[in-house]
Amino acid sequence: MYMNYLLIAWRHMLKNKLYATLNVLGLVLGLTVYLFGSMLATYEREYDLFFEHADRIYTVGSVLPPDAPVAVTEFEAVHTAVAPLIEANVPEVEAVSRTVGREYLVSIGDDDFYQEIRFVDPAFTTIFDFNYLEGDPGALSEPTGVLISRTVAEKFFGTGSALGRILILDHSVSLHVAAVIEDLPANTHFNTTLANAGFEVVAPLAALNRVGGYDLAGNFNQLGSGDLTYILVPADKSLTWLQGKLDGVYERHYPTEARELVVAFRAHPLREVNTMVWDMIGLPAIETVQLLGILVLIIAIVNYTNLATAQCLGRTREIGLRKAMGATKAQMLQQFLVESLMVAAIAMLIALALLELCVPAFNEAVGRDLSVNYSETLPWLGATALGVGLAAGAYPAYLISQTRPIDALRDGHARGVGGALFRSAMLGLQFTISIFMLAMVLVVYFQNTRLEGSGDEFPKSEMIVLQRLEHESLRSRYDTMRHEISNIPGVQCMTFSSQVPYDQATRGLPAGTTPDEQSTAMFMQVWIDEYFMDCFDIPILAGRNLSSALGDGVGAMPGKNAIINELAVERFGFASAADALGKTYYDFLATDGGTKTRAHTIVGVVPSLNFQSFFNQVQPMVYLMDRGFLRVASVRVNGRALSEVTEEIKSVWDVIVPEYPMQAESLDDLFGKFFMIFTIIALVLAAFAFLALSLSLIGLFGLAAFMVQGHTREIGIRKVMGANTTQIIRLLIWRLSKPVLWALLIGMPLAYVGSGIYLDFFTDRLAMPEGIIVGAGLAAVLCAWGVVAVHAVRIARSQPINALRWE
Repeated sequence: MYMNYLLIAWRHMLKNKLYATLNVLGLVLGLTVYLFGSMLATYEREYDLFFEHADRIYTVGSVLPPDAPVAVTEFEAVHTAVAPLIEANVPEVEAVSRTVGREYLVSIGDDDFYQEIRFVDPAFTTIFDFNYLEGDPGALSEPTGVLISRTVAEKFFGTGSALGRILILDHSVSLHVAAVIEDLPANTHFNTTLANAGFEVVAPLAALNRVGGYDLAGNFNQLGSGDLTYILVPADKSLTWLQGKLDGVYERHYPTEARELVVAFRAHPLREVNTMVWDMIGLPAIETVQLLGILVLIIAIVNYTNLATAQCLGRTREIGLRKAMGATKAQMLQQFLVESLMVAAIAMLIALALLELCVPAFNEAVGRDLSVNYSETLPWLGATALGVGLAAGAYPAYLISQTRPIDALRDGHARGVGGALFRSAMLGLQFTISIFMLAMVLVVYFQNTRLEGSGDEFPKSEMIVLQRLEHESLRSRYDTMRHEISNIPGVQCMTFSSQVPYDQATRGLPAGTTPDEQSTAMFMQVWIDEYFMDCFDIPILAGRNLSSALGDGVGAMPGKNAIINELAVERFGFASAADALGKTYYDFLATDGGTKTRAHTIVGVVPSLNFQSFFNQVQPMVYLMDRGFLRVASVRVNGRALSEVTEEIKSVWDVIVPEYPMQAESLDDLFGKFFMIFTIIALVLAAFAFLALSLSLIGLFGLAAFMVQGHTREIGIRKVMGANTTQIIRLLIWRLSKPVLWALLIGMPLAYVGSGIYLDFFTDRLAMPEGIIVGAGLAAVLCAWGVVAVHAVRIARSQPINALRWE
């Protein structure tokens, strides 16, 4: 019996190729998106589970105050001085280790490489188990030992043994390879940008102390993104227990000065580290991808339901004959459910084929290792196809099974107000989701455009940034670099600073106008030279620029004279920019011995610019001069291509600094690195919105065909009575527009709420997204009218005699 049902279904699909194609295509798109979203979510949630102690490893993050100058609510790291506090005050934990990521020049023989290195406490290899190809877990207990991955070992030393080979950091510190481990799988947080890209070279913190003067006890002054603190707890201890212990450490031992920036510690299971960056900014990325995939699948199911209902129109005589010959309702129900299950099965097979084509490309593009494991997922895939087939075909099968033989044989089509209402409701649901997605895409696009435009505060398209200039041996050559590079044709100016705009690194300190009273605000500090303001087109509103000729940057205190921005003038409580000139302010530096108070004299005021941009608020800032803090150079180019000038700069660099390879990138590229996350969000939403709207329009196409055919005689009579083509078109468009208009009333308010949540992430946000949302709704309506018009024009232009004969 079921084979006959399948044969009938196959013949019906061959007879109605257009509807069959639309049915299958809609479910293929829905299933592909849903399966991919589910696979990606599962993959992201299973990060790091291959470590033996994964369920007992936690990281410690910082909870930021509500008035923090950034949109994030948490930060993934804590100050590096926290780890020793945990070790000393929570003896129950089995191991604690910090990681500090730094890039250094690594020399092997005559070859030089810039290499990202993780400097860790020796307990790191106790917390994490690795597959050791050479050496053992004790490798990092040696102050000069280093652990490297197999890929790096082959890159540095070829295919021979790497054990004992020498690496030299920054031409000054020698390390030896004490262990080689197998490359880690892709699904570990060590291979994501959150915890510094790649897991290739690991060295003890003692080595960082030797090469960079790092304080092994840690500090309370700077939070480094990706510099994580790991804790291994006993098997009988829980996250709640650990959180309680961390709360105690914070309350009893965390310095008062540091509490201006961090109001609490937060423990996170290891498996959450990969998604922590999204959680910090309040964007549930994985949940969003899953939800969007489910919404697209719902639209695909509703689309099938509408098209299958429309197809009932041509099969009611078949059903009437079968029921007249004795077929029961149950048999009819089974037949059409089998038909929908067959369509769902075909769609599932095609969707899996598409995934096999798309997933490798996705893996290569984003560095993931997704795959369809059929042995594990086959039950889920089967259940998904079964559920989709039943959900999509239930209503059409029910509608057909309820048809009375006499009605079917007499009228040749199914009637019923309830059926019409159901189809309209389903179409309205489709368009509600589509309007919501389309509106969100447009809001995200225009917000991103605004965000991208905010970067024009600085001449980013004219800037070349030279990195890694903080080494002491290079500082004596700054003047020579500036002189030689400034002579290159097209170079307008060159300046040195501690950071450049859009660099998300920040050093903030509390400050005040008296040595005894701190402001609650954190003042961002940027060290510059005397050419910085002119090179970046930052005007001096009051006072003067910093100048070495006037003694700025000289003395016992770094940056004895300072320039502040207008927001700092306001926070310090000065009446105006002119009033601030000559006044003294104090900053407060937390040290192991307490708080160090430093005095600075204000000599100039500049505008309040968003130095970090993106989701950061404009911050009170101070600009100081001290050559010891400069680490990057910015070269402004006018009238020539940046790529050409970069090559000429490299030629000059190789002469002045032959022992260090040049690292250069445009400020545009630096901006693009951080802007990429917002571009990805926009592209993902756009793809989902396009699929959702396309499927909704396909569903509308089916409903239009159903309605037009069901009202053919009515249309013929109206034309005989004098109705013209335009009137008929308006009538049909109006009838089919009703569910779309209802969708507007639901979808636009939902989009307004959703866009508000997204826009709250930014400090510089769209003021009036309502117009964009209304525009998205109107665009959806116009698309719907276009689809309906295809049927309406064809029927309205037909001869009345054909319409009257149709029924």
